[in-house]
Amino acid sequence: MRLKIATFNMENLFQRPMAMSMEHDADGRLAIDDHAAANGIAGKTIYTQADKDILVTLSLKYGWHKMNAPSDSLVFLQKVRGQLFSQAGGQLHVKANGRADWVGWFELRKEDVRWEATFNTGRVIAETNPDILIMVEVENRPTFKHFNEQVLKSEFTKAFPHFLVIDGNDDRGIDVGIASRFPVTNIVSHVDDIDPKTKRPVFSRDCPEYEIALPGGKSIVILPNHFKSKRSGDDTVSKNKRTAQAKRANVIAQAALGRTKLVLIAGDLNDTPDSAPISHIFGGGFTDVMTHADYPKDRPGTFNTGLAANKIDYLVMSPELRAGLKTAGIERRGSFHPNTWTPFDTVKNKTMEASDHHLVWAEFEI
Repeated sequence: MRLKIATFNMENLFQRPMAMSMEHDADGRLAIDDHAAANGIAGKTIYTQADKDILVTLSLKYGWHKMNAPSDSLVFLQKVRGQLFSQAGGQLHVKANGRADWVGWFELRKEDVRWEATFNTGRVIAETNPDILIMVEVENRPTFKHFNEQVLKSEFTKAFPHFLVIDGNDDRGIDVGIASRFPVTNIVSHVDDIDPKTKRPVFSRDCPEYEIALPGGKSIVILPNHFKSKRSGDDTVSKNKRTAQAKRANVIAQAALGRTKLVLIAGDLNDTPDSAPISHIFGGGFTDVMTHADYPKDRPGTFNTGLAANKIDYLVMSPELRAGLKTAGIERRGSFHPNTWTPFDTVKNKTMEASDHHLVWAEFEI
């Protein structure tokens, strides 16, 4: 049988953090870092004075202590019980001394994704028409259910009968998932896998294992991934994180070979094939579909204008899966770069593009 598999960073379907959609994203990157810093402090058992000073500085920036916080603040405080801040003598203070003194957290403010962009996300998927779709940056399963019914089915008659999204470690609501025309028979989450060096979770989201039953009695194991990004810089910590993720994903994939010889690691790995971190994903004879002769050589990248430095989305195959690879390619027309390629006629500007990532697909004879 012919089996078509695709991976696509869809940049969320209906809602997306405002900080991740800003045209000039220096402020957006800073807001994402501030959000992470505030939640990191909020979860501590005891707040040091340095912790409190950081919270005060951030609150003066975002207005968390105000009764009517700014409605356009990129980061907002979701308070349930207790008091985090207090004011005395004209000075702002952190009243809580630790996690036990209050209940709440910090969230990134979201905005609706334009209908045109959501429609074009569906168009990219429908034009490719994969049997299995690895989804990166999808909010949750109910959201994909709505997208599946209201866009893929109603607009394109290409709905998937099976789809799953497991919430991962990213508290911005950015997850990975899978949609399939064949039933998913087994799921294993690796959301709690711990890096022995950092004592923290290995995966920024998760590296779930989805086992899918194929016609003829065979099965395939798919491992969707979204590695640590370079959005806030590519320092040693970021490189080490991607290295740990690539190593662990490959270990999981090789273990899955004990159940089936058809194993695929897929998604947005946020680094290039020649980088030191990503080199570890190819252990045990795993290879990317870009090795096929049909894969574009002039612009092998999968992000922005498709240059080699933008090759960050992958379909990484086990040896037996590679033996059945018949063709591979990239669907770019949902991304708006009219001077480089002709986009869909429904993608008239950047606000209408499906994503600034491109869908990567491959066909196999199983």
